[in-house]
Amino acid sequence: MDFAQQLDQERRRFLIQSNGGISLPAAGALYWLALGIAGFWLSPGRWMLVAFIASGLIFPLGLALQKPLKTSITTKSPLSSLIGPALIAMMLSWPVTIAASGVNKSLVPLALAIGMSLYWPVIGWLFNSRTCLIHAIGRTLLATALWYLFPNDRFTFIPLCVALLYGLAIWGLKREVAQARLGIV
Repeated sequence: MDFAQQLDQERRRFLIQSNGGISLPAAGALYWLALGIAGFWLSPGRWMLVAFIASGLIFPLGLALQKPLKTSITTKSPLSSLIGPALIAMMLSWPVTIAASGVNKSLVPLALAIGMSLYWPVIGWLFNSRTCLIHAIGRTLLATALWYLFPNDRFTFIPLCVALLYGLAIWGLKREVAQARLGIV
């Protein structure tokens, strides 16, 4: 077996063993759904405070959701060493988001939606998942479109759209896991 085949085999194993890591997208969906609902009632300043503080709850919530969702985001793999750098890349977007909050508060939902998606392409590579790449690109395009099309609803429409996209990503990942188990992927 050559290296490319070994790599593909490990990516498939990692996807199956972690069940697509769907507890983290589920936690992300809940985070964005809460932000979308909060956008109906909170001022932009309070919304941002909630968004910034609550973002720190996504990973612990993902850990808590592992058992009910029958997934493991702590699955060991030689490939899992890429997860840290992917998360660091995402965190490097925070200075832009924080700077945007001081210049134009309405930029924050867009900056968060795009910045917090920066790890999806790397995770997609780890799992050999088209779903992850589609999620990141679709999220960027739709959040940007909503930002321009609905300037008065940026704090509701963008988060609700991202929550919906997370739901679709969970569905796509579950489908890819099922296909990998059957040897289709």
